[in-house]
This record gives sequence, C-alpha cells and structure tokens, in this order.
Amino acid sequence: MPITNGVDLDVFNATVNAVKDDPKKGATAWKVSTKWKGGLKTEATLRNFKLNFDEPEAVAGTDTTVSPHETVLACYGACLTVGMAINAGLNGIKLKDVEVELEGHIDLPGFLGLAGLKGLQDLPGYHTVKAVVKVESDASKEAVKKVFNHVVKYSPVGLTLSKAVNVKTELEYK
Repeated sequence: MPITNGVDLDVFNATVNAVKDDPKKGATAWKVSTKWKGGLKTEATLRNFKLNFDEPEAVAGTDTTVSPHETVLACYGACLTVGMAINAGLNGIKLKDVEVELEGHIDLPGFLGLAGLKGLQDLPGYHTVKAVVKVESDASKEAVKKVFNHVVKYSPVGLTLSKAVNVKTELEYK
C-alpha cells in the first residue's frame, strides 16, 4: 500500500499481520517515569522523550507549561487524530485536514480539601469530556463518518477515559 495521509500503511499492516499471526504480540506494556522538579513542576520521561508539567497560578503553580489534566485532553485529541489518519488511509480516504477541539469539566472540591460542597462532585477527575472532530476531505461524508465511528469506538485513550481502569498505586520509600 502507498503512503496515505503521511502514514506508511505497509508498516502498519505488518504490525497488524504480526498480531494476527501471534496474538500475544498484541498485548503491550507502556512505561513512563516522572520526577518532581520543585514546586508543582514535574518532568516525565517517555521512551527517549521528555514532557514537562506545571499547574496554573490559581492552584499555586507557576504556569510555565501544560498541566497533567490538560494533557489528558490533548492525548485524547491526538489519539483521535492518529486514528483518523490511519483508518482513513486504510479505507482509501485522503484527508486534507483534521482538527479536534476538546473541553473537559472537572469539579475540584476534593483536590482543594473542600469535599462535600453542594452541587459539585468531590472527585476531581473529569466527569465530562467533549471532543469535536473537524475533518476536511474530498471523500463522501458517509465514508468519513464510517471511519470516524470506528475511530471513536476503538480509541485506546477514549476507552481508557470512558471505563473503569484497574489502577494500582504503591508507596515506596527511597
């Protein structure tokens, strides 16, 4: 297959075929480490990449970079974008542009030590995330909608956000 939407579909299909041939190859583990950098700053190491985080001034950060909760939204938007590029290409659809606008709603009482405030949820995680995917393509709206529906249904980040995940967190003294 040719490169479509900047995606080498031969490489992608080689991975698909490898998992078909040996389903155990489809179970992967991803690793990240973070390190406190003082104040509310954190540096994350992901493979050979670094991401830095801070918090807005309103919660005692210095607002020097993105916050972890904003990054969750960015990760979902990026996952949708990647899914659209790959799946459109696999369906012979050339994309001209993909933009995703995201908005997440968080109630902060629990995080702020104010649990029990009337009208707000105590848990500070997102309780609502809205994403609007804007696509420009010469393909029919029906063809793009079919790809979109598939992408939303199987988005790894979207699925992680929308279902309970077994999270195990331990404390270890150095």
